Amino acid sequence: MTATLPPLDLAIMNPPFTRSNNLFFGSLPAGERRRVQAELGSRLKTRKASATAGMGGAFVATAAPRLRPGDGRMALVLPATVCTGRSWAPTRALVEDDFALDLVIASHDPARWHFSDSTDLSEALLIATRRADTRAERRTTFVNLWRNPDGVLDAHRMAQAVAETPPASLEGTGTALLRVDGQAVGEAVSMPESKLLGRKWAGVQFARADVTRAALRLLDDGEVRVPGGAGATGVPLCPLGELGGVGPDRRDLLDGFDYTDAPTAYPMVDGHDTEQRKHLIAEPNRYLAPLAQARPRRNLKRLDQLWPKAARLLVAERLRLNTTRVLAMWSERKVLSNSWWEIGVDDIPREKALAVWLNSSPGLLTILARRTTTEGGWGAMKKADLAELPVLDVRALDDAPLEALADLFDELAEAEFARLPDMGDCYARGRLDEGLARILGLPDLAPLRALLATEPVVSNRRL
Repeated sequence: MTATLPPLDLAIMNPPFTRSNNLFFGSLPAGERRRVQAELGSRLKTRKASATAGMGGAFVATAAPRLRPGDGRMALVLPATVCTGRSWAPTRALVEDDFALDLVIASHDPARWHFSDSTDLSEALLIATRRADTRAERRTTFVNLWRNPDGVLDAHRMAQAVAETPPASLEGTGTALLRVDGQAVGEAVSMPESKLLGRKWAGVQFARADVTRAALRLLDDGEVRVPGGAGATGVPLCPLGELGGVGPDRRDLLDGFDYTDAPTAYPMVDGHDTEQRKHLIAEPNRYLAPLAQARPRRNLKRLDQLWPKAARLLVAERLRLNTTRVLAMWSERKVLSNSWWEIGVDDIPREKALAVWLNSSPGLLTILARRTTTEGGWGAMKKADLAELPVLDVRALDDAPLEALADLFDELAEAEFARLPDMGDCYARGRLDEGLARILGLPDLAPLRALLATEPVVSNRRL
């Protein structure tokens, strides 16, 4: 039986997205299940959709062509990763190609990061209008809620506040507070659609416009601008992948090694216990034993495929922002890790300078802007995203500032860093920011650090 959708004026959906494609059709026999999954994957490829995070993209791709050009609208509740996740890139491309993205709403309320009743994952609400033949420049409004509405009446009043409040331009200054009964419940900002095309929808990564502006200024223009300060200072940036390759992921490690406490020639950094990982210097805490044969139903990764990617510079793979202390570490010995990405720079002063940058307020700002969010402050830096992450281009530095940054690392290597929500009062992080600002000629970073510390995804507290 084939079902055909009629032409639509409006499509409102909260499609399923919490089960990945490899879990679908679980009641079928294994052979038949694989064939059906393969057929589903083939159809999704032709419809600008991915089943990596469930069927949400497939539902969008099915409804989109049935909406009337010019005024057909769709309203969607999807995981927040639709705005930034690589697996949702086909869905973003579909919306950007065929629709005007009118509105994106995200919750920054630690009491409820989601809109649906059936999930704890962070979600976003999208409203888009199908384009007519002509493409006129339009703006997208991003609404970042500090209080998620309770019940229908509360949601209605908040929707009225959104409709009646002109958003603040991200190219300009100022804020547009959303108020209900005199209480600020969020902010609304806008940016030209042209700045979204082929990129991530970063307008929902932060709760406040000033922080979003600072992030976009740094990512787009290579300028450090501190909210409340005057002027901006340029810094040389480049994708991290240009400085060194990103090492293997945890699945590759398990396909090539056993973990052991017995010393071998292959040290590793195991886990991301924030009570242990609170210094810039990383000490290996386990060892790797190369496998002699593949694990069941897996392919063996050879030693010569994995160990050459060991490195001294490590960047956090998964982030629990309210407990994380450091986002990058440096090891005197080359290591592999199951919780940190290895970055093969192979130049000790440059590695140390990058560790300083990535733990600084500007470095944290870029990581937060490019993170993939799962639930509030729980997220990840995906391998491909990390390779594209703009970082300080240490190749462009003269010997004196490069050596000064390496010396700053050595000074703070064994200092204890507080958890990110407490970074405003952390001596080590304050000293790191002060040293970075002095060496690179940046403005005082303390106001930016204080704002980042109070972002709900970091503090896990309401604004």
